[in-house]
Amino acid sequence: MKDFKEFYRLYSKELYNYLFYLTNDRTLAEELVQETFYQAFKSIHRFKGDSKIKTWLYQIGKNVYYKYLKMNPPNNDVFDENDGNFANISTPENIVQKEEQDRALHQAIQQLKEPYKQVVILRSFNELSFKDIGEVFLESENWARVTFHRGKHKLRTILKRGNDLENQL
Repeated sequence: MKDFKEFYRLYSKELYNYLFYLTNDRTLAEELVQETFYQAFKSIHRFKGDSKIKTWLYQIGKNVYYKYLKMNPPNNDVFDENDGNFANISTPENIVQKEEQDRALHQAIQQLKEPYKQVVILRSFNELSFKDIGEVFLESENWARVTFHRGKHKLRTILKRGNDLENQL
């Protein structure tokens, strides 16, 4: 039990960030983190040590997220402008600019299809290695690398399309 508390301390914040970027909902991300650790606690006896505990937890988190999506199909709402204050830079202009950039990036990530969205989040925000990402998805390291680069390319296209649209207005 003591070890499990340590796992929670070490990995809950990373899992929360991963699940928040997937859901765009702070409360839901917290609930999914709790469910992830609950499921991990119930099945810790099945952990064989074939992967890192962190990778195993991400696999569980991914499955908890998929289960949630199956029970609650997404309605593709846009990012809530009042939900996040991502910037903490000194001048008001910089704060507004940073918030707009963060909002645009988050909206673009939400437009990515699976598994690109998750791979981009795991690599860019959670800094998982390609090997670990491959293990989360039960795929090869090369699959993770290719999927990340394709996802990154799709993300650039989405962001460029958004900038082109802004420039037309």
